[in-house]
Amino acid sequence: MHDTITVSEIMVTDVVTAPPDATASRAATLLRDEGVSSVVVVRDGAPIGIVTEGDFLEHLCERTDLGSVELTDVLSAPLETIAPDTSIVDAVAVLRESGFEHLPVVDGDGGGDLVGILTTTELSYYVPHLARRTGGLGADRPRQRVRTDTQYERDNWTFEYRADNESTVDVGDVARFSKVISESDVEAFAEISGDTNRLHLDAAYAAETRFGERIVHGVLATGLISAALARLPGLTIYLSQESSFLAPVPIDDRVMAVCEVVDDLGGSKYRIETTVTDGDGTTVLDGDAVVLVDDLPPEAAAEDEPVAHD
Repeated sequence: MHDTITVSEIMVTDVVTAPPDATASRAATLLRDEGVSSVVVVRDGAPIGIVTEGDFLEHLCERTDLGSVELTDVLSAPLETIAPDTSIVDAVAVLRESGFEHLPVVDGDGGGDLVGILTTTELSYYVPHLARRTGGLGADRPRQRVRTDTQYERDNWTFEYRADNESTVDVGDVARFSKVISESDVEAFAEISGDTNRLHLDAAYAAETRFGERIVHGVLATGLISAALARLPGLTIYLSQESSFLAPVPIDDRVMAVCEVVDDLGGSKYRIETTVTDGDGTTVLDGDAVVLVDDLPPEAAAEDEPVAHD
């Protein structure tokens, strides 16, 4: 899971650098010849700033004196840096908060030597939703009685739907589904799926891994998203799901899937922002889904009355 993967495991260590007195023309040449998107400006081994492709596009492309402009005059500073032992989940948070796309990695406590660089490119292999927008989770929308097409429900499952209209799906609607993923759930999933990885089934084995304990199958946690979407008004059909697994889910933890409708794609198709959180509220899964919402079959629609969900 992503909170156990550190920046040092995915960063680029062959960083393209230049001294402060190098010219902007030299930096542009490095960007082109090295095929990179940034040049880190370094003094005595420590990064002091950065020049990126975006800087040239936005600020430098109209200048005719790049051969005489020193990087110290055009670099972006102060520089946001990160430590090698930072988890990539925390790195994503830094990038989202700062709006940057490049994080030089330094040893020591923020003022050490440059040891690598982390960019949104490397992180996109693990967290493909860096740039996705974040919705409001429908906090201002009323809870609705929702017609569902489920075969049965359990007393220890919870479902909530916030929407302006109980009979249709609209942008801004939010569905939440929650249940405890038990040891028997994990063992049944292992048997059904064939995924009998000892990490999920053998406590002694799991204790020696980076997780320190047995954890829930990632795909089993994803199943709660499917459960939430199945309870939207109408017949929900999955078209795609893209997910990043950010943290492990311990067995016997109550897990909640939150699905927010963020785009109406036309033709009864919708893009859904999907997250799963554990019992402590930590986001363990983050992603997007695209679904098609059909009308219920006529007989089912006639029989199905709105059901109150508290």
